[in-house]
Amino acid sequence: MMQAIGRHGPMHALESPARRFRSPHATPAGVRKAASVAVLAALPAWVAVPAEAATPIATTATIPVSATVARGCQISGSAQTTGLSFGLLDFGVHSPVRTGTHSVMATGGSGTQAQVLCTPGTTLRVTVGSGLHASGAQRRLSNGSQFIPYALTLVAAGSPVLLPNVAADMALGATPTALPIQATATFPGSGLSAGTYTDTVQVTLSW
Repeated sequence: MMQAIGRHGPMHALESPARRFRSPHATPAGVRKAASVAVLAALPAWVAVPAEAATPIATTATIPVSATVARGCQISGSAQTTGLSFGLLDFGVHSPVRTGTHSVMATGGSGTQAQVLCTPGTTLRVTVGSGLHASGAQRRLSNGSQFIPYALTLVAAGSPVLLPNVAADMALGATPTALPIQATATFPGSGLSAGTYTDTVQVTLSW
């Protein structure tokens, strides 16, 4: 084998320039080819994997909804500002020697009797005044200087006597109802002059 002698020592006779100047970090040809095949073989598997769909994120919230029904009562069947009438108490015609008691319920008379309806569970308070001719706590019908005593009762649970200016309670529902006021007169039996005996009482409702 022939060797060439250079300035810095002997040279291999058949060494090509490409091998002579190859980078010390270069990958051998056989290894590079194997790596290339491995990469190409992996590409189809990567392409075939489908992308995962995005999972929606649910967003929830609440909206408060409410309504309030006021507690109270309403007058129906008549104007609430003028001409309001809770009825008429009429004992009728009696003998001048009539004795004992006589009771009547308030009626509409010749007009329209006002009715009351309330929200369920509402307590209605009824207060009746003493009238125009009372003697103490005794209400009286009057004909000049002569009188017929009478009492008022609220015909409801317990039927409380309606003392002058003392409230009595009753429960009403959503059905319009006339005030169940009863009057009871006591006739003396003698001494009464002929004529019409009258009185007027004021009724106040509250709740």
